[in-house]
Amino acid sequence: MINSRFRALLAIVLILSAPAALFSQKTPWSAVKFEVRTALGYQKSQLESSYLHQYSPPFLSGAYQSSAQQTIQLEGEEAWGMSVGISYFPVSNFGLQFLLDYGKPKIGGRNSEYDFSLNYALADPPGPPPYPYVYDKAYVWPTTKGNLTQLCLSLNAVTRLPLGKPLAVGFSGGLTYFRTEGSGASLGFTFCRIEDNSFVEETYQIPYKFGVVNKLGFNVGADFSLAIISNLCATLDVRAFYGPKYRVPLDLEGNWQLGLTLDEIKATMHLGNIAVNPSFYRLDIGLKYLF
Repeated sequence: MINSRFRALLAIVLILSAPAALFSQKTPWSAVKFEVRTALGYQKSQLESSYLHQYSPPFLSGAYQSSAQQTIQLEGEEAWGMSVGISYFPVSNFGLQFLLDYGKPKIGGRNSEYDFSLNYALADPPGPPPYPYVYDKAYVWPTTKGNLTQLCLSLNAVTRLPLGKPLAVGFSGGLTYFRTEGSGASLGFTFCRIEDNSFVEETYQIPYKFGVVNKLGFNVGADFSLAIISNLCATLDVRAFYGPKYRVPLDLEGNWQLGLTLDEIKATMHLGNIAVNPSFYRLDIGLKYLF
């Protein structure tokens, strides 16, 4: 409901913000030097990755051997994004285009079980392993829930082909600067102890994140412009953004205090790198102002 209201409000603002001069006269395409567009877009992320989480959970009350393992999946989903663009045509049908795109697609994915095993001793000295006490547990893990936040700046060459007075089609492509970061839930973390002569096991679902990465890629697309009134057009833009895949360290989200400090938890979990694909497709619908 909030997203629908936001999109409707933004569309109204865009229309009301159009300068009155845009409606004052009809302009042939050959005389248009500048095109300014604002749009809302449907985006589909191409993220598809997995991460094997392995570590040795701590036993706080004596000697132990332990292991825990799970595989988390990250799959890019859909999102509504925003786009603005400016095109300049120094000659009739050829020019330069600047695009700014923002999106926050969801991340999903079905994860494996979280398997935990502990072999521990209560005697002092404990003697050599294997120890006499064994504890095993498997948890059905929830699906991944997160977001991939992306800001893309593109500089393109553009060509415009009029198809008559009210309609023109444009083709463009060029370099894109990707600024990407993400977060998701969750990784398993377990620790055990003996408390009041009872065995206590605590397992937590800890959110994770991967920090900002800047990469250079490219984009290619086509847009269709239909004159509505005077120098105001409706526009539809179909575009693919391709960024290089990369690996980035995982980190923990939030400030967790679980009997261990956050630094101790990170050191215990031995977090590694996860593969990220920043590429995505988008379909934009918006308004274009001609000058």
